Amino acid sequence: MATHLVVKHKLNKKDYQLKFPEAKVVSDTFREWQKNRMTKLYKSIDVDYRKIAGSRSFDFVSNQKLRLLLQRDYQYAKKCLQSKLWKPAIILFGSLIEAILRESTKTNTFETALDKALNDKIISEIEFHKLHVVRDSRNYVHLHKELSEGETKIINDYWAKTLSDICESLIKKFKGGKLL
Repeated sequence: MATHLVVKHKLNKKDYQLKFPEAKVVSDTFREWQKNRMTKLYKSIDVDYRKIAGSRSFDFVSNQKLRLLLQRDYQYAKKCLQSKLWKPAIILFGSLIEAILRESTKTNTFETALDKALNDKIISEIEFHKLHVVRDSRNYVHLHKELSEGETKIINDYWAKTLSDICESLIKKFKGGKLL
């Protein structure tokens, strides 16, 4: 269709839509075919797309805007982890954990959220201590902070994978439960 617009009308898609606002650029038949194809793909047995999509839904968070940010950052964090980008993975997973804990404990700071989450048994004592160590790693987003502390032991694969595991654990704990 795009080639037709250029050859026949000497217009790109955007200009064509501006000149003919009621005209269709894509046929209804194509849209229906594409819809059916995606539905079939979504329901396919080969890959469980429902499970993949559901794992990122954060449906336990009642704040819709926060839920969308959590979904976005979760996807980014997973990609960073897969690409061995430890620093952004640590910062993103730390941010996700902070948001989930602050929502679940109804507190205003990460520190108080950690304390309350430990008292309410949302996180284990081991997770609590690991998260306290990593809490300061969020400041490594500022390069001068990282530089002033010299070679850091916290920006590595161990901490990125640890935070990923803790984040997954929190998501599973709240999945299917009451809204936060």
